[in-house]
Amino acid sequence: MVNSALLEQVMLLDESARRELRDAIDESLPEYISPKVVALLKERIAEADANPDDYVTLDEFKHQTAERRARRTA
Repeated sequence: MVNSALLEQVMLLDESARRELRDAIDESLPEYISPKVVALLKERIAEADANPDDYVTLDEFKHQTAERRARRTA
């Protein structure tokens, strides 16, 4: 539980100072990846492993992306 007196002091800080404090706190904690993101990554890795030939090369991706952009601007 957060100390309410400490939280009140933090909330008195201006936005810039609160962001600086948040960054300092974030740097003091270990990296965290939400369970939803971990599950999504595992799902995508399993899908890629199950279908190793189902891919698009970087050049193909760039070409497809350029075509989509051209259609949107036309």
